[in-house]
Amino acid sequence: MDDLKKLTEQLFKMYITAESVNDLGIEKYFDENISLIGTGKHEIYRNLHEFLESFKFDVKRRGKIRIEIRNLHQEEEILNEDLVLAHGSVDFAGLFKDGSTCFKTETRFTIIYKWKNGKWLVQHLHQSTPDLEQMNGEEFPVTLGKQVEKTRQSLHALGTAYYHISRLNLKTKKIELVKRSGKMDMDFEENRADWNPQFDIIKDVIAEPFIQKYIEFFDIQTMAARLHNKESMSSEFKKKNGSWFLSIVVPQSYDKNGNVKSVLIANRDVTDEKMRELRQEEELREAKLKAECANKAKSSFLFNMSHDIRTPMNAIIGYADLASRHLKETEKLGRYLEKIQICGKELLSMLGNVLDLARIENNKVEMEYTVLNVHESFENCLTMFQQQAESKNQTLSLKEQILYPYVYMDAPHLSEVCLNIISNAIKYTNTGGTISCNVLQESCEKEDWCNMIITITDNGIGMSEEFQKRIFETFEREHNSTSSHIEGSGIGMGITKKLVELMNGTIEVKSKQGEGSTFTVTIPCRKASKEDALVKKNNNPRNENCLKGVRILLVEDNEINTEIATDLLTEEGCIVENANDGVACVDMIEKADADYYRMILMDIQMPIMNGYDATLAIRKMKDVKKSRIPIIAMTANAFAEDTQKALSVGMNDHVAKPVDMNILVPTMMKYL
Repeated sequence: MDDLKKLTEQLFKMYITAESVNDLGIEKYFDENISLIGTGKHEIYRNLHEFLESFKFDVKRRGKIRIEIRNLHQEEEILNEDLVLAHGSVDFAGLFKDGSTCFKTETRFTIIYKWKNGKWLVQHLHQSTPDLEQMNGEEFPVTLGKQVEKTRQSLHALGTAYYHISRLNLKTKKIELVKRSGKMDMDFEENRADWNPQFDIIKDVIAEPFIQKYIEFFDIQTMAARLHNKESMSSEFKKKNGSWFLSIVVPQSYDKNGNVKSVLIANRDVTDEKMRELRQEEELREAKLKAECANKAKSSFLFNMSHDIRTPMNAIIGYADLASRHLKETEKLGRYLEKIQICGKELLSMLGNVLDLARIENNKVEMEYTVLNVHESFENCLTMFQQQAESKNQTLSLKEQILYPYVYMDAPHLSEVCLNIISNAIKYTNTGGTISCNVLQESCEKEDWCNMIITITDNGIGMSEEFQKRIFETFEREHNSTSSHIEGSGIGMGITKKLVELMNGTIEVKSKQGEGSTFTVTIPCRKASKEDALVKKNNNPRNENCLKGVRILLVEDNEINTEIATDLLTEEGCIVENANDGVACVDMIEKADADYYRMILMDIQMPIMNGYDATLAIRKMKDVKKSRIPIIAMTANAFAEDTQKALSVGMNDHVAKPVDMNILVPTMMKYL
């Protein structure tokens, strides 16, 4: 039998070294009636001539690659006295001129040798390379055909990612295991099984919501049609144990009409990916919800601001109209102007506090406690609503039981609390109704402290018990037929509760539909004296002539603001010159003598060059006196970070608009 192994080796060497059909010496080895089956250009050669034509093609494509035979293994079986079956494997290695490997492929072969005319001839030859890597760009008859190569490459790629690969014959309904790793859900005997029982088994492990989807996806009756003109189809499924897997079905073979005959089914575990995807979807849903809430908050915020601004603005316009009708009646005119000033200050306070909503939400609001005249504070608060109440023929009253006329409180925030509650009381009380504000002080256990209890009662439409539980949630508003015509978004009471809690107080509500509501606010406060209030007023005593003859450069782009500030400063004795933007300011400073201007009052938001950049430019001037001129920010940017920003660019101080001369003049005096 060793002679047959050597014969096989000679056969392959002749096959790979022949450079043309002429030196192949085919008659030395092949029987004239040989049957040839290969996996190269042809799957089955009908005759020797067809094989030789294929050989010409392979030799031509082989180029200058040298092929070696390695690792020839062969076994023989005697079929009868004239026939021997030889089968085994051999490696073909393609080498470049420098000896480097171009490709390496293993060929399995089956040969039937027939003793004829005193020598062994090949009567049947079958060669195939179904598993190992094939050479690229070169072919000869022992390599796979294109379709087989693609299938093999697909299997190789799938095998690295999928824990289970099987081959399903759609005609016979037989499934054959190709590759598996880990525990299998299917039960294979000798790697083959009928499809239907396996299908029933796998259904047992699929989570209930996915069973019908699984049945439809793996419907063997429609699978070929669904794969028509498709490279693959896939779907994800969840198991009862909570894990996820992806199934992909790839066509493997087709019949002569182009219909899919068999498919590859591959499963890959995608639990981690799916969990990550589900988390991302949840995050996206939350982000969308937050965005929708933010959008609603913005709309409601602007809507509510419009409403809240109208309250003091109506009072200001109303008193201004009355003042214009009584210009010669000094006493009335003075009283109207005083109320306009009160409403203006309350409007400014309210705007500042409403804009503080974001700070409240982020716990960035700092309470500032100063001496408060209790009676004056609440009287001013009600003054704002007097005209609005009168327009609805409502009675608005204030009752006081004050033990301590002066206390330390955060006055703007207290005012905001009362404004929100009284505003709602007027809004939700019908024409001719009554709204009363009762201020009561009680001693508490803490020495030098008292509890200020503010009770605001109305006989309006009231609220349901259910809504009373939600009234302090932001944007909550009760919807019913009685109140549907009333504007408002509910943001006010949310702010109110947060402000009361920031002052370490409590707020409660009692209400009954059709009878009215009562809000009770309790805030602890430290006692103060009249002397404390006088100290506050006298902290910055003003000398009416202290600014006389002081030349000021006022930098302001708004004409009305410029006119008001110029008139106020002129009344204080200042000489005022104007610049309407930062560029003009810097130019005027550069052209003037060093001591010409004593101070700059600088707006921030201006065209061409803003106040920050103008200050930086002045601080860089070569003239030392000019670079050190006092600069005070006088701007509507009134938050703490605005003050810090002004100081960081080299400004000396910060005064918020609208201008209060009781604050501005002492501030200016610090730098003169």
